[in-house]
Amino acid sequence: MALRTPPSWLQNALHPAENDRLTMQAIWATTGIIGTASCAVTASSPAAMSVQVASGWGVVVGNYQPNMGVYNFYNDASVTLSIAIADPLLPRIDRVVVTIQDSYYTGSADDVIFQVLAGTPASSPSAPAVPTNSISLATIAVGAAVTQINSGNITDTRVLATTQLNIGDITSIVAGTNMTGGGTSGAVTLSLDTSSTLSQPNFIQTGTGSVGSLPDKIMLLMMGAI
Repeated sequence: MALRTPPSWLQNALHPAENDRLTMQAIWATTGIIGTASCAVTASSPAAMSVQVASGWGVVVGNYQPNMGVYNFYNDASVTLSIAIADPLLPRIDRVVVTIQDSYYTGSADDVIFQVLAGTPASSPSAPAVPTNSISLATIAVGAAVTQINSGNITDTRVLATTQLNIGDITSIVAGTNMTGGGTSGAVTLSLDTSSTLSQPNFIQTGTGSVGSLPDKIMLLMMGAI
């Protein structure tokens, strides 16, 4: 098929879910989480053979076949996932993933699930591969004979979803008058002349301070009076 029809969203047409997902792929380019805190994996408190997955959003670009589009998922509360009993002699590495199951392409389930994929115990273990239609959240180092998972055993493997939208980024800053710093990394300090600054609570902070760190996106809202 070349031109997908009907387009999104004709009032008097029937829309296959795949076409709607392809519409979402016009926004989301890659599999990933939406928001830096989404679905973070942390140790349980008190520590046990389990981990916690935080709430949040993510997207999975379907990859059972081409042109599946993008699945959106949302976890509305912290979830506890059990970790299998440790091998008595050898370590292993487990992987925590979110998997989209769609029976239109394979299997019989139609849902989204968390999975803890247990690795194979070995003297030099490696984590299981990421399954089809899935996003990796973390790997868990499960030592031999351990009885709990601590923060140091968890490696964050989440990546941020990228967008198809043409959004620019600040790649460098040149420090001008009354500014110090600049370049492609580090902080930029802005000194304000408070005698000619219109101060508005929650909109501007007078004085000198760090206003951002590159390459993060930075927006400065400055309100002044002449």
